[in-house]
Amino acid sequence: RKPQSSYFIQERGCPLKKIQSFVREHPLCKNVLWLLLFVPLFFLSQFPLITMVYSLQEGVNAESVTVFTALATVVVLFAFYRIIKMSPLENLDVRVITWPALGRNFLFLLLLMANNLLAYPLLKQEAGGTTANQAALNELQSHAPFLAMGMVVILVAPILEELLCRAIIPRLIFRGAEPIGYLAGALFFTYLHGPSTLGEWIAYGGMSLILTWVAYRYKRIEYSICLHMTLNALAYYYPAVFLLCLLPVLRVFFHDKL
Repeated sequence: RKPQSSYFIQERGCPLKKIQSFVREHPLCKNVLWLLLFVPLFFLSQFPLITMVYSLQEGVNAESVTVFTALATVVVLFAFYRIIKMSPLENLDVRVITWPALGRNFLFLLLLMANNLLAYPLLKQEAGGTTANQAALNELQSHAPFLAMGMVVILVAPILEELLCRAIIPRLIFRGAEPIGYLAGALFFTYLHGPSTLGEWIAYGGMSLILTWVAYRYKRIEYSICLHMTLNALAYYYPAVFLLCLLPVLRVFFHDKL
């Protein structure tokens, strides 16, 4: 006769086993679970920006704002790293960012610039040559510390937006229908930037489609992250682009996947 404690453990474990068995038998449940998880992940991705803005509103000094933003950035990036590591997605790997990959990304960067040039005449006519989203960032940049703003614009936004829109949405939420998922992710990315005019839709919609194509065509999210970082670095602080060129050197120091 089994001990009573073992009996209760077995009984308590039954519902969990039934749930696991049900999920295995119904793959669509995994898509739904990732959809439910997407909402808290999206709000988590905004934590570094919220931390910086709240610190500024409270009158915190520049050094402390930078420290708080850096801590929030580390926490959020680590949380996403753990989630990606536990998901069916491949781990992020800086070793795929080679010089040939950077050269290919440069061609897509030229395409992104061409898209901006296409949108500029409309933006100039509609809103003085810039988007409402960019105007808000410029206003925030005038008050935020340089390093804190740089972390949010060049590091946090490219990594998390790409993971959400071009990895989690198409490959986890729309698993089994990835092409539709990539289009949904591209549309969500565009919507995040709040386009309200034709020029803004062209600027952000075109950018989103190009980044989506890079992730879809080459099957590695690192390429679109790097491209997104480069574009944001050019817009915020152009010498930072040269730092991105050091990414292939990191493979000398990092033999394991990040």
